[in-house]
Amino acid sequence: MADKNIFLKRGVAADETGSLNKSGQASFPLRNGDIVELGACKNGIYTLTKPTATTKRYAIVYNADTATEGDYKGLSDDPRKVEFKEGTIVNLFCPRKEDDIAITVVEGTESGATHVVPVVGGVGYKFASAAGDTLAFKIKEENKFVSVGNERIKTYELVCAAE
Repeated sequence: MADKNIFLKRGVAADETGSLNKSGQASFPLRNGDIVELGACKNGIYTLTKPTATTKRYAIVYNADTATEGDYKGLSDDPRKVEFKEGTIVNLFCPRKEDDIAITVVEGTESGATHVVPVVGGVGYKFASAAGDTLAFKIKEENKFVSVGNERIKTYELVCAAE
């Protein structure tokens, strides 16, 4: 995924146990919006890997941090410039059925697609013509945007169809 994604929670379930939010650590760099597989949990920190064809436990990196500009932190308010080095502990959002989210980068062609699914072996999203039997997000028909400085970026508005 060449372009850096912006991930937004639009309307998500909440419960008193906080089970939707977890922490994890990967052996590769991460960005907000990256989709990962939850592995083993030790001391409340999940091991994160790139999704495979058989992944059943997904999470999305949703971590507040300061953007880095060159070697300096805090010079930019662009969320696409937030990156986490390998081994950084990040916050995760675990989507549930009917959760509404928005992202800005999806691989492939939108034409004819009805769903967005995780990229196998990657940390991004791709267009699909069906939900399949793994995590999938149904594409809503509405078009929205997110503003970053004076730039307006199209968002893909999605609802979790399968978890």
